[in-house]
Amino acid sequence: MQFKGLHWIEASAGTGKTYTLSSLMVRIFLKDYLPNQVIATTFTRAAAAELKSRIRARLLETQQYIDQCLNQSLDQRALAEKIAQLQDPLLKNVLQEYRLKLDYASSRLNLVIAQLDELFVGTLDSFSQKLLREFSFESGKIERANITDQASVYTEQLLHDVLREWIQAQPQHVVDYMLLCGRLKSAADYEGLVNTSLNFASAEIQGIDQGQLDVQDLAEALQNLASITIPQIEELKEYYDGEYSFNFSHYVAGSDKKGLQPLFTEALPKLIEKIKHNPLEHYFNSHLAELFNAVFALYLNQDGKLRKSIFNKAKAPCTQEVQDAFFDHPVIRKIKAVVDAKLNFERQIELVETNLKFYLVQHVKQRLPQLLQQKGETTFSQQIRSLAEALQGERGQRFAQFVHTRYPLILVDEFQDTNQDQDDMLAQIWRNPKWYARGCMIMVGDPKQAIYGFRGGDMLTYNNARDDVLKKQGRIYSLRQNHRSVKELVSVVDELFQRQPAFGEKVIYDPVIAGSRPHPALMDRQQVNPAPLRWVTVEHDQDESIQIARKIRELLNQGIAGDLYFDHSSGKVALQADDIAILSTSHQKLDQAQYELERIGIQVNRSSQRSVFTGFLAKDVAAILTAILHPYDEAKVKRALLTRLLGYNLQQLIELEQQGLGQFIYDFDCIREMWVNKGFLTAWNYCLNLFKVWENLVAKRSFDNERHVVNLRHLTELLSRQSERHQGAYMLYYWYLQQVESPAKRDWEIERKLSNAAGVKLMTIHQSKGLEFKVVFLMSADQPPKSDKSALVFATQEAQGIEQRVIAIKHKDIDATATQQHSERRLAELNRLWYVALTRASYRVYAMLKQPTPAKEGKKEAAPKSAGLNVWRLQAPSSAEIAAAWSCDEAPLTQLAAALQLEQVQEIKIEAADFPQRRFYPRTKTSFSGLAQHLPAAMRSDTLALASEEQAAAADEINQEPVEAEQEIVQVAQPIAWIKANFQRGTQAGSFLHKLFEYIDFKASYNDILEEVKRRFHNDKEFNSDVLLADLMAKLDTAKGSATVQEADIFAHMTEWLKDVLNTPLHDTFQLSALSTAHYLSEFPFYLALADQRLFIQAIQQLFEDAGHPIQDLNEAATARYLTGSIDLVYFDGQCYHIADYKSNYLGADQRDYEKTNLEHNMTQSSYWLQAALYLVALHRYLGSRLQDYDIRQHLGGASYLYLRGMQGQAGQGVCHWRPDAEFILQLDQILGYFELKK
Repeated sequence: MQFKGLHWIEASAGTGKTYTLSSLMVRIFLKDYLPNQVIATTFTRAAAAELKSRIRARLLETQQYIDQCLNQSLDQRALAEKIAQLQDPLLKNVLQEYRLKLDYASSRLNLVIAQLDELFVGTLDSFSQKLLREFSFESGKIERANITDQASVYTEQLLHDVLREWIQAQPQHVVDYMLLCGRLKSAADYEGLVNTSLNFASAEIQGIDQGQLDVQDLAEALQNLASITIPQIEELKEYYDGEYSFNFSHYVAGSDKKGLQPLFTEALPKLIEKIKHNPLEHYFNSHLAELFNAVFALYLNQDGKLRKSIFNKAKAPCTQEVQDAFFDHPVIRKIKAVVDAKLNFERQIELVETNLKFYLVQHVKQRLPQLLQQKGETTFSQQIRSLAEALQGERGQRFAQFVHTRYPLILVDEFQDTNQDQDDMLAQIWRNPKWYARGCMIMVGDPKQAIYGFRGGDMLTYNNARDDVLKKQGRIYSLRQNHRSVKELVSVVDELFQRQPAFGEKVIYDPVIAGSRPHPALMDRQQVNPAPLRWVTVEHDQDESIQIARKIRELLNQGIAGDLYFDHSSGKVALQADDIAILSTSHQKLDQAQYELERIGIQVNRSSQRSVFTGFLAKDVAAILTAILHPYDEAKVKRALLTRLLGYNLQQLIELEQQGLGQFIYDFDCIREMWVNKGFLTAWNYCLNLFKVWENLVAKRSFDNERHVVNLRHLTELLSRQSERHQGAYMLYYWYLQQVESPAKRDWEIERKLSNAAGVKLMTIHQSKGLEFKVVFLMSADQPPKSDKSALVFATQEAQGIEQRVIAIKHKDIDATATQQHSERRLAELNRLWYVALTRASYRVYAMLKQPTPAKEGKKEAAPKSAGLNVWRLQAPSSAEIAAAWSCDEAPLTQLAAALQLEQVQEIKIEAADFPQRRFYPRTKTSFSGLAQHLPAAMRSDTLALASEEQAAAADEINQEPVEAEQEIVQVAQPIAWIKANFQRGTQAGSFLHKLFEYIDFKASYNDILEEVKRRFHNDKEFNSDVLLADLMAKLDTAKGSATVQEADIFAHMTEWLKDVLNTPLHDTFQLSALSTAHYLSEFPFYLALADQRLFIQAIQQLFEDAGHPIQDLNEAATARYLTGSIDLVYFDGQCYHIADYKSNYLGADQRDYEKTNLEHNMTQSSYWLQAALYLVALHRYLGSRLQDYDIRQHLGGASYLYLRGMQGQAGQGVCHWRPDAEFILQLDQILGYFELKK
């Protein structure tokens, strides 16, 4: 593949698509593109994260292999032999293409890896958001809109408004009859229709004329029916109780063979009597519906349609003349007139209802963008729509060209799931006929896995895009090696699908072969995986979930007995419940399977589909919040006490009432005050601890205990997060009540997995897409498609030679062609769904079938229905040999086997460690910079308990700025190096130096350090590295006079400086250059727990005063419970663990300014003694929890403060090393909150 123009990759299931795409990315970056020029999109955020990690891993693997070849100094002949032996196609291609310039390839990959964070890998939705923000001016979408999670609320609001408008615009009689017929429903009943239509925002929705609603004919016909008399009815006696009574069709006569006698003797007289007065009004009376239906049954079947025949075939004695006389009778004519008027009225009322649905869909679709714009919000789908609209017209062409120039290459994964708006956006930018050849667009998808039509995915979009690529001379590729499944399963599934390769909607199955990925053999009673595809036919009256549970029990028993295992090279691994998955088209069937499995004691792993806001726990939390905000309302306090969280029952509450609720009222009032003053999380955690909520939740043994604990933590996290967005306690409280009242299924509110989430996996086929399981059970594999309950009909029409999607509201008079296209679309998607289901397994598939219902005596035996997998199974085998060898019909099990137990080979004694007694305060924290009051004014803001604090690496440095006059007069006896004197001062420059030391290898050679210096100057834009470089070049140019200054001169100066630092002794003769990467950690962050009380600042100052290192006044930190920071360097010198802190402080231009006396003075002036001691306490606690047999006197070293401008390779210059006594560190630890003190 050459990365220009259009490329189309069709990747069948299990063909290693992600592996292929990550390999392509390596080739792309070795060519003409850098990470910030490339876009990669896929369908879900999880898939995007996996793709990005795979790309990084593939880049690192390729770079390491190239470096290995370079280190071996291979000649061209040896390299050619190495290439010939390679199995990895990527490495083979790269080495072949770059064999003469491997050093370039290595450097290029180094650069790419350093810039990989600039690569965008995400969903199309997030990419559209990125484009609108990055090109807001070019797109004309300057107003920034936030993604809302209230789209359903806005849709519901609009639906109510539009429905009211329609009702007000209709004549009163139309509204009345719509209500009487049950055709006018609440807004909630139309939500599904509107939401489905919004998923196809770009599709045309066909309208329909409402016509006139006329009930006059029905009223006249009913009036005539009411005028029938009993004598007139008795004139028909020979038909219902005479010689002709047995000549009526059995459908009319009924199963009891009574003929028409009940109709004419009971139903019709009763009906005439009931509707004698105001017959039209009585027609809509639900109490008379049964009588009307009994009379109409003469002409109408159970579906309300006209019968094809009423009499049996005309023969004696009921000849055609006799039948004609029956139909010409006045009573029969009046019944027929009512039936005709009824059908005509229903047709009219249906048209009115259809017009109402069209009105709702059309107007909500038009107004939703306006409502979102008013609120400054948007949705992902609306954002895509806005972007597609911004790309139209002449201005849109310029916008598209800007984007294409900025991002010339895009890779779109899961293209079969794109909707029309997304493809319109992509086509305008990367398939634009004016410039598509100058960039590259790679589209990857599998039409056989397009199963998300309900979300807006459309095969029509896929087919049109593919045709567009072919018209523009694009290249088509196919991945046909299935690496997921074993060879036998691949062969038998391939043979099955070749029986009927046409899936529908122009999707044709292409044969696949097994890939080269090795699979450990599945041994089944000493045979290698016999019959990987198994058909299990269940009796017509038996529940298939029972049979699945029995079969899984048998498989697990085989695994325990050693008869069913995976033959790994490291040994035998028995089949376990985690290896099995049950897939179904519906959650209802999964519920049945879960019940049967749990009933026999088999563990189940099923992701929750419930909102955390449902259930008693969410309501109990609401009750407690209510009591907190209304502590003096006894009824609300009692409701809170009766929750499971607080643990009181009714009897206990009655006893408490006698004593009074004063203490609880006081407690809730205190919690409310704490909420107002210190924030929600502090108050809520205090409440949970005060009432021992965690203990109450698990006080009684229950399978749901862990679920309740996890849900409570989940609710706590959501409330804490929302407390930052909602001002005031009541706003947060009302937000929570709204969620409890109307729980949705947004990603962030779905119940989380439990820690013991293991066992047989249960999921729908849609959820299983992209996943792999060793053994798969397919439920109802021959199930016919469900009845179509959709209110929309999806069809196509041709416009300008291109097929386009059109949507119509379903009604009886809809075009037959549209109905047929809609049915074909449903069946095609169902076929693709079963393809996805059958390709999830890597070893074995059990397809559950249902035996047809036995025919009644004398009837023809029912044949299996051609539905589900039977679409292919009932066809003649394309290869009888493969079908016979690798598939079989397995008999169902007649009884449940007893469960075998695993033998305990070795009893392991487990001893639990003492539970830590430190208090946890996750919200309030401070830092050294927050305590040091004397630092620059910009840093002396009141940081008593910062909720979020990110300090720059050099934020605590103070520079001594000499007076300019002194600089002119004073002669420097021992000047520091030019680069040290002229390197910029300040936070950003200091942070740049910190970043340098974080990335270099202390043992690296001069050239390696030089390369890293170059990379940092070119990449660290966050520290204005380009400005730093320009400033240094300008200063060096001034110093040299007329000499030309190159960047290389600055890099050389910087490298010499770094080498000086690495070679300067820190303590004794120890140097940083002696450290290997395994013996130090750079940028070591920590959170130091403080006492659950006021921090004694005066005690800290007194401690330092006694130690001979006085520190200046410190800020108070009354509410801080954590002290956070980041240690520049933690290292092990072979005996002790030390810390080091880089300081770029400028103390003067003379080398003598950096001698020990001056450094100690600066340490005191800046309170660095405190900083060093805090860091040593953090290291002491860390070592105490991680190092076995830790001894502070033996293992804890000191603190080295490295004044970088003064370090020139000699001892005593630029380094201040301090190792306080162990007692000093222990005392400071106690003051800060040593947990033993609070036992």
